[in-house]
Amino acid sequence: MTNKSSIAVAAVMVAAWLSSASVATAQQKITLRFADSLPHGHVIHELAGKPFMELVTKATNGQVTFQHFPSEQLGKAKDMAQLTTAGVADIAYVVPSYSSDKYPLTAVSELPGIFQTQCQGSLAFYKLSHNGGILETKEFLPNGLRPLVTIALPAYQILLSNPRPIAKAADLEGLKIRTAGGAMDLMMRSIKGVPVRMAAPEIYESMTRGTLDGVVLSYQSTLSYDLGKLLKSGTSGMNFGTALITYSIGETKWKSLPENVRKALAEAGEQTTREGCKRFEEGERVAGEKVQSQGMKVINFSDADNKGFASAFASVADSWAKDTDKRGKPGTEVLKAFTAALAATK
Repeated sequence: MTNKSSIAVAAVMVAAWLSSASVATAQQKITLRFADSLPHGHVIHELAGKPFMELVTKATNGQVTFQHFPSEQLGKAKDMAQLTTAGVADIAYVVPSYSSDKYPLTAVSELPGIFQTQCQGSLAFYKLSHNGGILETKEFLPNGLRPLVTIALPAYQILLSNPRPIAKAADLEGLKIRTAGGAMDLMMRSIKGVPVRMAAPEIYESMTRGTLDGVVLSYQSTLSYDLGKLLKSGTSGMNFGTALITYSIGETKWKSLPENVRKALAEAGEQTTREGCKRFEEGERVAGEKVQSQGMKVINFSDADNKGFASAFASVADSWAKDTDKRGKPGTEVLKAFTAALAATK
């Protein structure tokens, strides 16, 4: 056999080996560690996390399965982003506002009154955080994180465990109300409440002790954290902002996965975003009725108060953008992009 023939045979053998190795990699069984801070049965997991996992397993014909770690088993809610990029979790429930120092731009989706429906907000954020969008390139990937599912939770209401009668907006002044950070802190200060930042699992005990007067939260989450029985009064049909939640994967883990698995994760993420936001919208309506049936009185503000809220919310958006610009981040650019994306999703 000539030298050239030997080289040709060797090349064919190497190509065949590489091909078989590629097939083996694409077909190998993969178990992903899926972590969250949510209690067992929480509505967010039931309507988004669980369906996402099921879609991925089905799309890969069982090649990918998940080991679920709920209730902060792998770490605290505020640390989920860091734990995911570090590889402690492969995919995790990450609330960017819990790490607002590293994810300040995502707060654009949490500005009060900025979108009309939950799906409108969810899909606009998805657009900006995928396929080269400004939030993907300026925020998530620089932090080593890749969002798969992005859902804006239902418009938050002010829900109070303090028995103080609330007849007008001024009655909220001085109340200590839990926020998730970011733009929600600005909103609370704009209506003269006192924002108290804490992770959701800590709310119940703080309310019970009276160290917290209330929360800015969705009705569905109040049921998941068993807060309904503590509530004395609350708003309905208002928009005091929200929280943007994601199920995200570390970029290092993402790059290590076979192409077919990355494709399944991406497609399941988009489908869960589109379908999950609709499930949340209906669930919020039902949850609101249930909480009110437990004795919570609905606060009805006057038209003058509502106009005051609208003015305060517009001021919050402007202040947020300018303050973010001053920190060297493109706040004004992101606000403009998000507003455009919202208009395109109506």
